[in-house]
Amino acid sequence: MKTKLKPLHLKILLSLGTLVFFFGAAEITVRVMGEWDASGNFYFKNRIIHPHELPLKMVGDLSRTLQESDDSIITYHEFLGWVPRPGSVSVNGMYHYNSQGIRSGVPAFSDRPAEGVLRIALFGDSFTHGDDVPYEQSFGAMLEQELNEAGIPAEVLNFGVGGYGIDQAMLRFKQQGAAFAPHLVVLGFQPENLKRNLNLIRPLYDPRSGLPFAKPRFILTGQGISLINVPVLPPSRLVHTLRNLDDWELRPHEYFYDPVDFQTSWWQGSKLLATVIELKAGRQDNWLLKRIIFQEKSEEQQVGWAVIQAFHQEVAATGARFMIVHLPSHPEMELHAGLGRWTYQTFLDALDEQYDVVHPEAALIQAAEDGGFGEIFAGHYNKKGNRIIAEAMFSHITE
Repeated sequence: MKTKLKPLHLKILLSLGTLVFFFGAAEITVRVMGEWDASGNFYFKNRIIHPHELPLKMVGDLSRTLQESDDSIITYHEFLGWVPRPGSVSVNGMYHYNSQGIRSGVPAFSDRPAEGVLRIALFGDSFTHGDDVPYEQSFGAMLEQELNEAGIPAEVLNFGVGGYGIDQAMLRFKQQGAAFAPHLVVLGFQPENLKRNLNLIRPLYDPRSGLPFAKPRFILTGQGISLINVPVLPPSRLVHTLRNLDDWELRPHEYFYDPVDFQTSWWQGSKLLATVIELKAGRQDNWLLKRIIFQEKSEEQQVGWAVIQAFHQEVAATGARFMIVHLPSHPEMELHAGLGRWTYQTFLDALDEQYDVVHPEAALIQAAEDGGFGEIFAGHYNKKGNRIIAEAMFSHITE
């Protein structure tokens, strides 16, 4: 005999069904709106929703690819972490490196510049390297062209490498750049690089970086700074190190690893619940804050300052001139537009007091006000953005 559901029971079932339906729809919507990286981290509005996942799959996959490849454009370096592979060309044909691993249209540079030729060497990260534009549209190539057209024989050697911290830029000068006897050495100061100085395993700083490498790091000591993780942990050992991170002797010096970020709760299986609770409850994401907030008198600024001092000393010891060019990124430009100042203004002011600093930001700001940020950025600087940097450097050098 069939039993009829009472109206109250039917209402409860309908309500439960509706609730489940809307919860499921919301869960799907959040997952579609978010992103996943290769290691299983879920991002919502560019923020990793807890719990974090160790980048084991990404590191494992890319490490195997590197080991099996003899034509990748980036390769492991035991002292620098990674460098461009000499003689390589990117798949899209945009990035060419000469036989010395320098981004250039010249097959190879002589050990010493020719008589009467001003040799300039650039060091820094992807902004200095000229990511997202062909070599001819990078500010290094444009600067070389402007100087030559003005009757100043010059050659620019671009030692910029994507993902580098200031520490790696300085070490690349010491390891490779000094041997080319440049007259002028330029550090491309992209402020985020201050944070990269505190990183040891690149995928812990940026799980989506595509760089399965560790890097050297300077730590503060009573006598100044001391270099650790040299020789640099090779990619073949990274997965094992990540699996046993809490036991790694250098873990206390990895600023971007906190075991709390990787702890899980049952409800975090729902990305809807995890996202709502994290965003709406205002949960502080220390990993994110470490990457976006510039703290005065912090370790990042102390180490950064010490590394720049060491860079200057290394350059001065060769008899060359040391210069810094300020390279604000798109997010930093947007923050400046809202605040009316750079979030790292105090550090920038201190650089001005002690070093020779090129300031292209007024022209960058004007271009962005006239045509929007797309006028100067295409991820990194586009052709116009690079042109502004080159013109500011040209004026500074020739004034």
